Amino acid sequence: MGNAATIQDGKFLRPKARWEERGGGRFQRIVKKAIRVAFQLLLLSFFLFIVHWVYVHLLGDPYFRVKEVEVAGGRKIPKETLLSLTVMEGIPNLFSVKLKKVVKRLESHPWIEQVRVRKIFPDKILIQVEEKKPMAIIQLEELYYIDTKGEIFAPVGDRDAYNYPYLTGLTRQVLEKDPVEAKRLITKALEFLRMVNQEKSSTLDEISEIHMEKIFGIHCFTKAEGVEIKMGWEDFEEKLKRLSLIWSDLHKRGFSATSIDCRDLKKMVVKRVPLGGT
Repeated sequence: MGNAATIQDGKFLRPKARWEERGGGRFQRIVKKAIRVAFQLLLLSFFLFIVHWVYVHLLGDPYFRVKEVEVAGGRKIPKETLLSLTVMEGIPNLFSVKLKKVVKRLESHPWIEQVRVRKIFPDKILIQVEEKKPMAIIQLEELYYIDTKGEIFAPVGDRDAYNYPYLTGLTRQVLEKDPVEAKRLITKALEFLRMVNQEKSSTLDEISEIHMEKIFGIHCFTKAEGVEIKMGWEDFEEKLKRLSLIWSDLHKRGFSATSIDCRDLKKMVVKRVPLGGT
């Protein structure tokens, strides 16, 4: 048999002609798609060119030059120190300021807990600082502030008020040799101090010192009368409640205490003296 033929639009098309027609249609579709993609790329290039041109124009516009840097929330850290950490030389354009770099430099200061920096258009930068809150002063070879997380973060300055309880009993050698044990001692001392602040006991209204001993636990000293109170390591909350009752009873009877041993919850030992006596 010869080659088969088909009729389309009144014409006879052999298989070869039909294949050529299909190939031509596919080619046209490819060309159209290529034109469409090229047009989209052209539009994108034009858009990027416009954006770049606008950005360059804004960088050179004096209207967006930084005229004010406002600092909020800083008490301990002088404003001049915070401004020096921003390292913005001259009068930079607001668009050229890299906020992440400014934040990183500010966070390098030991007293800064958290900092937020934002741009306020057209010409202002706002720095909001949250400083670390000391909970005590720890005595190593030198004096350092320690925060609520137990982090030793900054040395105590010569002009500081020293109005925090002292943590004693640790040395730098112990801290470096056995940091896990040192952290445990500090955590326990701060736990006790936190409970004292919550309890508001008349006995421990103000604590001058918390001494930490690995075996015997915490010894603290009251600020007003210098009473030594031995707390051990456990049951701080219950001991503080009983201590408050003991203290009230002593004052009713006309006595004061030189020391109170609370290490044994079942048997608290009080060394007492008459009020005003020695």
